[in-house]
Amino acid sequence: MRCLFCITPFLIVALALVAQAPAQDKENPIATEVKANLKDPTKPFTMFVHVKIKVGAGSKFEAAFAKAIVGTRKEKGNKAYDLNRSVKAPNEYVVYERWQDLAALQAHLKTPHITTLLTEIGDLLDGPPEVKALLPAGE
Repeated sequence: MRCLFCITPFLIVALALVAQAPAQDKENPIATEVKANLKDPTKPFTMFVHVKIKVGAGSKFEAAFAKAIVGTRKEKGNKAYDLNRSVKAPNEYVVYERWQDLAALQAHLKTPHITTLLTEIGDLLDGPPEVKALLPAGE
């Protein structure tokens, strides 16, 4: 597998602003980036989001994610959504996401549980998350 794209820190900041702003007709910056890089937006893909948080923020971060995980796993186009903590670096996490297609991700990014999550974790982050998307081998 190879990294299809890596989302820039600008896009992560833009995503946080979108989450805090009133509903808009504009497409989410992550969805825009994914759309620009997927060969076929109707096919499944996987995302890894590597997150570093501030020391001592683990409990709050995990609690915020717990609520989002429940809602996300109920979404029709979600195939997997897991939060994982590093064994060697307790302030580092990876979110593993699998989506049926781009439309599923676009809908996900507009859900109340994700916009709330982004608002709640903003102050807990120790730098911008790194987002990578991957395609199934052979695609």
